[in-house]
Amino acid sequence: METFFRDLRFGFRMLLRTPGVSATAVLALALGIGAASAIFSVVYAVLLRPLPVRDGGRLVSIQSHNPRLNIPPINPSYNGYGTWRTQAASFEEMAASWAGTAEISFGGATEKTVYWRVSATFFPALGVRPILGRAFTADEDRPGAVRVAMLSDDLWRRRFGRDPAAAGKTLRLDGEVYTIVGVVPPGFHIDGKPAGVYAPIAQDPADPKRYLAVSVFGRLKPGVTLAQAQSEMDAVARRQDRGFGWQLRVWSLRDAMAHDVRLSLLVLLGAVGLLLLIACANIASLLLARSSVRQREVAIRAALGAGRRRLLWQLLTESALLGVLGGAAGLVLALWSMRLVPFLEQARLPNLLLATRIDSAVLAFTMVVSLSTGVIFGIAPALSAVLSEVQETLKEGGRGGESRSRKRLWNVLVVSETALALVLMIGATLLIRSFFYLRDTAPGFRVDGLVTAALKPPPGGDPLTFYGQVLEKVRAIPGVASATLASTLPLDGNYVAASLPLEGCQYARPQDWPIVWVRTVEERYFHTLGIPLRRGRLFNEQDRDGAPRVAIVNESMARRYWPGQNPVGKHLGNTASDNFEIVGVVADVRHQNATKEGLVEVFYPYRQSRPASAVLAVRADPSVWRNPMLLAPSIERALAIEAPVTELAQVAAERLAPQRLTMAVVAAFAGLALVLAAIGIYGVLSFAVNGRTHEIGVRMALGAPRSLVVRMVVGQAAGLAVAGIAIGVAGALAVSRVLASLLYGVRATDPLVFAGVSAALLGVAVMAAWLPARRAARVDPVTALRHG
Repeated sequence: METFFRDLRFGFRMLLRTPGVSATAVLALALGIGAASAIFSVVYAVLLRPLPVRDGGRLVSIQSHNPRLNIPPINPSYNGYGTWRTQAASFEEMAASWAGTAEISFGGATEKTVYWRVSATFFPALGVRPILGRAFTADEDRPGAVRVAMLSDDLWRRRFGRDPAAAGKTLRLDGEVYTIVGVVPPGFHIDGKPAGVYAPIAQDPADPKRYLAVSVFGRLKPGVTLAQAQSEMDAVARRQDRGFGWQLRVWSLRDAMAHDVRLSLLVLLGAVGLLLLIACANIASLLLARSSVRQREVAIRAALGAGRRRLLWQLLTESALLGVLGGAAGLVLALWSMRLVPFLEQARLPNLLLATRIDSAVLAFTMVVSLSTGVIFGIAPALSAVLSEVQETLKEGGRGGESRSRKRLWNVLVVSETALALVLMIGATLLIRSFFYLRDTAPGFRVDGLVTAALKPPPGGDPLTFYGQVLEKVRAIPGVASATLASTLPLDGNYVAASLPLEGCQYARPQDWPIVWVRTVEERYFHTLGIPLRRGRLFNEQDRDGAPRVAIVNESMARRYWPGQNPVGKHLGNTASDNFEIVGVVADVRHQNATKEGLVEVFYPYRQSRPASAVLAVRADPSVWRNPMLLAPSIERALAIEAPVTELAQVAAERLAPQRLTMAVVAAFAGLALVLAAIGIYGVLSFAVNGRTHEIGVRMALGAPRSLVVRMVVGQAAGLAVAGIAIGVAGALAVSRVLASLLYGVRATDPLVFAGVSAALLGVAVMAAWLPARRAARVDPVTALRHG
């Protein structure tokens, strides 16, 4: 142990002797290790860290999907959940939940919060025990039951100062009085944002008249595998489906929460790995260069009796110290980057991301990476110094040309850095092009200048009268160009489906009727959103109760079911009460983002459908309001209700937030990779030029022009860069298969991207070589000959 500490002290002294080289090495490692630690902390939080529930590995999510109709996994109905819970034997328990936003008040204090409606089985199924009071009972989860609620730990702390007497007190949730019965443990969050308040669903799952989409969770019985549960739910789905093609998917809760971002996070992890390798190659180059300077020192120590193993251990101790120092600095950078995590909530990533932190697992990862990089990439320079011939080194005085093995190692490092940088830069360029394609792809309507607010008619009133009054008040506001309403708006993620027959199509049975997405809209809906009419007409005020029932379809529906025909005049439905004449065809709208094709849609006039709730859409006059959100206070006053007003352009931007985040991080890594590669090439060539000072002096003494010296050094760098680019192109072609699913509107093997990035990297390599080449060309031949 005494020897170890002595080596550490000696290593520190040697690092302080060359502060420039040491500082450069620590900085390069700090960038690489800091980025790696930050990304690993995110990956660990989202994909690896145990869920904040008991035995989370046995928790699953159950969703519905329809491959025949190309419908991805979605939340099932509460009615379906009720059936599964009684029929499935693979689960200890099932639970259901859905999230919303509500206004809560305690006395005179009021605030908005996320709240969850959950089944009485929710907390027992997840294995969560209240830290105060109790969970819900089955009797409280029935229609008409006494209203009870549970608080989050955060809300309990803020509103009651963690007072145990909070249980039994009351609060108002959207105006209704609830009794507090318990408090949820701190840190609890599943499938969405942490809630402030939890309340029972209190709805009969056997009631077919009340449709409610819910998240369904299940806890597998001990010994039951995911495959066994999937097989049983397949059988349940077949009994329930009656031929419509709906299936059930059972997957682990972790996968269900993170499947949308798993590939993006793994791509980021791979990108930071490439960056770390480039930084390590830089360290190896610097250590190799320093070992050439220390050849004489090592040779003298060997001549005095120091064994090669002892010398190798000392040199590796120094490189390990560099790794630890770089890791410590990198950890500081990672901790600083954690401050940015709260701002990533808008990226629509899993809520687990908000739990990202530097914990013991991340610290262990950082320590392992730091020591590994320091030792592994210090081996080659250490061996190069230790295995040199003692007599030859002392005879030459530690000067002269570099050995062939050392030159080959330097060349390998330059080629490796170039190849890795090219792979990272090509990936970043592809992601950047893809993002701008998505940003510039029109969603089929004008998102700019639109603000929205959710509406719900008062109980017992006439919805049409309420909606008419709202529209009249809003349209009277100065600066409002147009206003409309619809059951749902594009990009809000809410859909209503209907199965109905279409005129001109033959069906063997009702189960074969197509499923279409239905939207109820006011007559100015298409004008306000800027959705163009393709055929026929739009709705008007005459499309009301008592008038012939009409509908409008989108282009996707017209192409799929009436190819080459004019659907105007055809009918939907097969009964007198469910028969609509198609009066128009409108353009497709992408309701999720530019990555999803338009849905097959049918629009009904709201005067004939009377939606129970609606969303208001208001277009601001750009000549009056440059920022449409300035209309929000006037709209809220006109509605005389607490309706949160949002800007649709912001919602559209949030849809691209995951792509924007991945692009920005990979682009930042690519920029760092380019800088590190340029520094590495410059450093290696600088040492190479110093080692060839005598050779350059001889050439110039024999009449070689300075331009020849420049071309010689730059040509050497260009040759190494071309070799690295060739290897990098092959690597990028292999990596492009992984990136393909993250790209839109650009091919993963886009030749323009490959050629452009290769040319740019070659140019950077040439510029990095030009500085030492110019310095070499200015060497005085007499001084250079004395150097030999």
